[in-house]
Amino acid sequence: MLNNISKNKIITLLKIFSGLLIVVIFAQISLGSAVRLTGSGLSCPDWPLCYGLWFPDQEKLSNISDVNYEFYQIMLEWIHRFNAAIFIAPLALIVFIVGLKVKNLHINKITLYAILVLLALQGLMGGFTVFDKNSPWSVAVHLGFALILLLFVIRVFMQSLNLNLDITIPNIKRKLSTLIISIIFIMFTMLMGAIVSKSGSSLACDIWPLCSNDGLSIFQHNKFIHITHRILAVISAVCIYFVFNHYRDTKQYKLIYGIRNILVTVITLQILIGATVIFTELNMFIAMFHQSLAVILFMMLSFLFWFTLQINYKK
Repeated sequence: MLNNISKNKIITLLKIFSGLLIVVIFAQISLGSAVRLTGSGLSCPDWPLCYGLWFPDQEKLSNISDVNYEFYQIMLEWIHRFNAAIFIAPLALIVFIVGLKVKNLHINKITLYAILVLLALQGLMGGFTVFDKNSPWSVAVHLGFALILLLFVIRVFMQSLNLNLDITIPNIKRKLSTLIISIIFIMFTMLMGAIVSKSGSSLACDIWPLCSNDGLSIFQHNKFIHITHRILAVISAVCIYFVFNHYRDTKQYKLIYGIRNILVTVITLQILIGATVIFTELNMFIAMFHQSLAVILFMMLSFLFWFTLQINYKK
C-alpha cells in the first residue's frame, strides 16, 4: 500500500507516527513510575493476563479470594500493560515499516531494527519483572530498555524532520562526547532511582542535602542505595553544566540555544523537586513529577545528541 504514496507523504507519516511513539513511550515510563510509587507492580500477579483476566473489572475480581491490592493499583498495572500492547507495539511496527520505505533521507536501518529488538526485549522484560516478583534490578533493567528504545525513536523522529544541517557548530566532537557522558549518567541516575523506589530506600536518607542524623553507617544497605542515587544526580548536574558551557557558541541557532538554556532550568528544578520529595516524605504526585521530569531531561539531551551527530555526519 505504501508503494503508491509519495515520498513527502511517507515522510509526513513517519514524523507523525514516530512523534506519537515518543509521546506514548514517555507516558509509559511515567505510568511505570506511578506503578512503582504505589507499590502496584505485583497487583497483577500473572502475565500477560491479570488474575487470568484480559480485563480485571471489579465484579470479576470480587469473586477471586486472593486479591490483596486495591482496585486502583490493579488498574494502574493493567493500564501500563495495555498501553504497551495496544499503543507502543503497533506504533513501533508502523514506524519500522514506514521508515524502511523512506528513500534518500538517511533513515538508519540499523536504528529501525534496533527499535524492533528493543521492543521485543522490553516486552519480555516486563513479563520477567512479574515472574521475578518485581526485584529492584529487574525493574531497573526494564526501565533501561524503555529509555534506550526512546533514544532510538527520537533518532528516527529527528531524521524524519529533515532539518537543514548546512550549519557550522565548532568543537562538535567535544560536544558529542559531553552529551554521551551526560546521557549515560542521567540514565544511570534514573535506573538507580528505580532501585531506590523498589528497594524501599526512598526515605533511607530523611534529610537533604545530607543523609540523616540517626547515627547509622552510610554503608547500611538502604542508605548506600539512596546516597548512590544522590551522587549520580550530582554528577549528572555537573555534566549538564558542561553541556550548557559547550553549547554557548550556538546562539545563532535558536532551537539548539533554547534547549541549552532550558536544560539548566530543568536540572535545577529536578534537584529542588528531589529535595521536596524528602521534605514531603514521599508525596506520590511530587515523586511522579520528579521521575517524569528526569525523562524530559533525557529526551532533551537525546535531541541535542542526534542533532549534533547528524551535523557531524554532514561534515
